[in-house]
Amino acid sequence: MKILSIKLRAIGDTVIWTSALQDLRRAFPNAEIHTLTYAANEPVLREHPAVTVQHYLQTKSRWELVRTLWSFRAQKFDWLLGFHATTSLCKWAWLAGAAKRSIHHHSWTQTPSGSVPIPRAGQLEDAIARDHRVLQAIGVTGKAAPTHIYLTTTEVQTAEDKIALGIIAAKGNPKLPRYLFLPGASHDLRRYPKDQWLPLAEKIKDRYQPVVIVDEPLSRELGLGEECRKRGIPLFDRSTLREFMALISRGERALANDSGPAHIAVALDIKTSFVFGPGCVGDWHPYDKTQHPLYRIEVPCRAEGPRDKPEFQFCTVDKCSHHRCMRELKVDL
Repeated sequence: MKILSIKLRAIGDTVIWTSALQDLRRAFPNAEIHTLTYAANEPVLREHPAVTVQHYLQTKSRWELVRTLWSFRAQKFDWLLGFHATTSLCKWAWLAGAAKRSIHHHSWTQTPSGSVPIPRAGQLEDAIARDHRVLQAIGVTGKAAPTHIYLTTTEVQTAEDKIALGIIAAKGNPKLPRYLFLPGASHDLRRYPKDQWLPLAEKIKDRYQPVVIVDEPLSRELGLGEECRKRGIPLFDRSTLREFMALISRGERALANDSGPAHIAVALDIKTSFVFGPGCVGDWHPYDKTQHPLYRIEVPCRAEGPRDKPEFQFCTVDKCSHHRCMRELKVDL
């Protein structure tokens, strides 16, 4: 059997997708499973045993998608599976020439044209449950597998050496368990304020060794280098995505925004606390809350979504004069 699995979303969504990919492999252990996603997501799926062949789009151009789908016709796929499908994928999936299709557009109550019926189409569900509706439509059932990222032994050891040296250089305590602070997020309104992050890191120094891991552009924007040096907190802000993930794998616990780094930490078996501001908890916290607790306060300006389901309420503004959902949120580690 040949299966083409497609998810054209961001890094965090791709990490979430690994749950469905593992269950797909469990159901079809001998299948040739191909994936199609954006090239930026390649590090997430690298080394993943569920995937036989990986394909990537370099841009978000609909014409590149159309050309790529058409090029798949020679592959003669038995199934095309569309996870959290974009409108363009729903429209053009037939070009791939797969014998059958299972496609789930998260907000459509009607199954996309040409797809087998999707259970609970259009219902509000978390992101892992949505992905598994695609599998249920083709007969794959059972409890969803946990998300997982696969790293090599060399990647893990290199990250361990780097963190150990960074702790010593910052005059930290290498014997304490490591608490990772992951302040990155795709939008500034999703970021817990810097002046609230770093005091938290200092507060736990008697129990944990705090470590800040973030991408370099955000580190420069927030001025984290100088702030962390003053506090004696090791900062790691220069790494590729694979190196970034390997660094995260060396922690015991993590605090992260509603963001890709949070999903990466969970997929690396790190007990992770989520900080939610404008985002939708119902969508983006598909995890056991005892293992991965979340911090969020109700605010009247989180106006999108159903009024009777606060966990599915969210905010879409680009600018905010008060940022109350984060500024008034108290995190207690």
